[in-house]
This record gives sequence, C-alpha cells and structure tokens, in this order.
Amino acid sequence: MNKISRLIIAGSIFLVLSLTLLFLTFGKGIRIPYLTDGIHFVLSPIHNLLAKPTQFLSEQKDVLSDLIEAYDENKELKQTVSSLESQIAEKDTLVKENESLRQSLGMVEMHADKHFIPGFVSVRTPASWSKQMIIDLGQNDGVSKSMLVVANGGLVGIVTSVEAESAVVKLLSNSDEFTKIPIKVSINSKEIYGILAGYDTDSNSFIINQLNGTDDIPIGSEVVTSDLAGTTPSNIQIGKVISVKSSTDNLNRELYVEPAADFSNLYSILVVGN
Repeated sequence: MNKISRLIIAGSIFLVLSLTLLFLTFGKGIRIPYLTDGIHFVLSPIHNLLAKPTQFLSEQKDVLSDLIEAYDENKELKQTVSSLESQIAEKDTLVKENESLRQSLGMVEMHADKHFIPGFVSVRTPASWSKQMIIDLGQNDGVSKSMLVVANGGLVGIVTSVEAESAVVKLLSNSDEFTKIPIKVSINSKEIYGILAGYDTDSNSFIINQLNGTDDIPIGSEVVTSDLAGTTPSNIQIGKVISVKSSTDNLNRELYVEPAADFSNLYSILVVGN
C-alpha cells in the first residue's frame, strides 16, 4: 500500500469519525469534553461563513419586497392622480359651460323683445381659434347669413355661411377679415353712433371709428349694437370703452373697447333673429 492510499484511508476514517461525533453531539446532545469543543471551534467559522450569504440573500429579499411594494403603491398613486386630474378638468369644463349657459339665459331675459336661437359650439380648431367656429344650428333652425351671434354675455361673431344643420360663424376677434357693424354709445341721454371696424390683437380690444358726434366719451361707457342700418338687431352688448385715441376734430377719434364676451371659452351661443 503506497503513501497516497494510506492518506486517503486515514482521511476517510477521520471524516467518518468527525461526522459520527458531529451527529452524536448535535443530534443526540452527547457532549464529549475537549472533542466537542474542538469540533465547535473548527465548525463555527465554517458555519458563520456559510451563514453570511444566506443572511445577505434574506436581507436582499426584504429590500426587493419593499421595492416591489413601493412600485405598486407608486403605480396606484399615479393612477389616482391621473383620475383626479381628469375629474378636475371635467369639473372646470362643466363650470365654464354652466356659466356660459347662465349668461345666455341672462341675455334672453334682458332682451325679451328679441328672438334668440340657442345652440352650442360644435367645432373650433386651434388653427382658426380666433377666426371662426362652427355651431350646431343651421337653416332647419331658422339661421341665415349675417345674423349676429352672442355668447358669454356679449357679441362674438356673425354668421357667414349656413348649411341645413350647421353654420360657420366669423368671430369678431378675427383681425384679418372684419365685418363692420353699426354701434352706438349712450352719453347723458344722448347717443353717438359709429362703426365697429376692427380688432386690435395687441390690446385684445375692438376698434370703433366714424363717430357722428364730438362729445367727450368717458372711459367705461357702454357700447351696444345699433339698428341704424336697418339690418342689425339693436342694443346687443359689445363692451366698454377702455381708451380713446384723440383727433383734432373729435370726429376721427377711435375708441378701444374691451369685449363683454370672453372669446377663450365659447360653449353655448345664441343666434339673434331679426
């Protein structure tokens, strides 16, 4: 028997004895002085070394579990926030629509002598936001060209083309193609007539000229439509004077008028019948 074989046999015997003693020590609770302590001394570092990866994996499992829980909570919170934002936007839209409807109702009550056709804005694209819109009223509803359109308590446009179920309204905020409308300003029981002739995009105000009087026009004076031409309904609110561009003879003055209607939120409308 060579030396290597002897070492293998000796090692095997030592391993068997060690395992037997280990079984007796841990399994049966038998304590062998010195030998048990020696086994503990030898195996304790091995046990600690093997326990560290297990402990690390256990800790990482807890961390991973916390991350997954945080991810799920974050996902749920995002869905909640998105739902709340949608509800807030819908609420804001409903509030604006209700306010527009109340103002339309107030216009009808204020002008009981006029015939109003109520409707809604059906199309208003960003490309032509300040130029025109399409309403859900047409020939079948009694709408015809050149009728005035009011919304949010003031004049906003004029009908330019009509189909059976819809009509195109040119907005008065359209500074490129402005339809002139006769107006009047009441001052101390006297009326000064003029023409609503344009829209100033810098000040977001109407421009009125061709005034037929030289009287001073105070800031804040009410401007309404006039039926002097015979084709336009009278006394439809346009806005209030915010500035006067003077001239030497006071006849060539220009009035800048703040619109009574809010052009940014047009929902319900009224077409004014002749």
